[in-house]
Amino acid sequence: MGIPFIVHNMITKLIRFLAALAACCVVTGCATVNPMAFDKQTKAIDTKDKSIVLMTVVVSRPDRSRFEPVPYVVHIEKPDAQSKEDRQNFKIDKDADSLHANGQDLYLLRLALVAGEYKLIDIFGMARAFPINGMFSVPLLAKLNVKPNSVTYIGRVTAKLRHRVGGEFRAGPVIPLLDQAIAGMSGSTWDIAIDNLADQDIGLFKTTYPVLNNVTIETAALAPFDRAAAQHWWDGESTPADKSAEPAMASVPASVAAPAPAQQAAPR
Repeated sequence: MGIPFIVHNMITKLIRFLAALAACCVVTGCATVNPMAFDKQTKAIDTKDKSIVLMTVVVSRPDRSRFEPVPYVVHIEKPDAQSKEDRQNFKIDKDADSLHANGQDLYLLRLALVAGEYKLIDIFGMARAFPINGMFSVPLLAKLNVKPNSVTYIGRVTAKLRHRVGGEFRAGPVIPLLDQAIAGMSGSTWDIAIDNLADQDIGLFKTTYPVLNNVTIETAALAPFDRAAAQHWWDGESTPADKSAEPAMASVPASVAAPAPAQQAAPR
């Protein structure tokens, strides 16, 4: 007898997940790992070689769980990425890159990128409370065009955790079973929005990073989040142009003592 379709699909996703996990067990094995473009002490910004992209991120859950979702890496790729250099991971430091306001953490990301076309793939993070290490991925799949010699604000990403219904993409992989279940990542999904809050966010950037007060900041907001595209990506139904995203896994900062991040290819 043949393997039932549902079982076959689960096995396929598990194999893909494990293959990607093995391939990316080394922190810098899948992508070039970058710090944020500047910090609070930076005195001047040079965009001659790389432009700067500004975005804000909020990742939250409605309950009072001790497994707070904390973003660690934002993953960006060039179209049809083939090499490590085509995949850029930017490390996120909660202490250095976030503000706490209105009961939540707002992350202010500053990404240095060579001018060109990219895709903002996902945001990888952890939901940790000893001894459990949960992990998650917020899929974005947003097209990004970086202009030369520019500083550009592209919007705010808001991801809210909720209970997963039916075959919706998971907030995180199924494996490791215990950690992912207890942290609430395998049984949940994300409600995601990408909004243009330039009037609010650019002011926050300038207040937090004084170097931006003497810089012209353009606005080029990302397109609204496409949940159907994210679902297809997670289901393994990407279009040829999106195939480079399928094996993508964000590199974890060396300071994170947890398993390597997983991705959308985990079994449903």
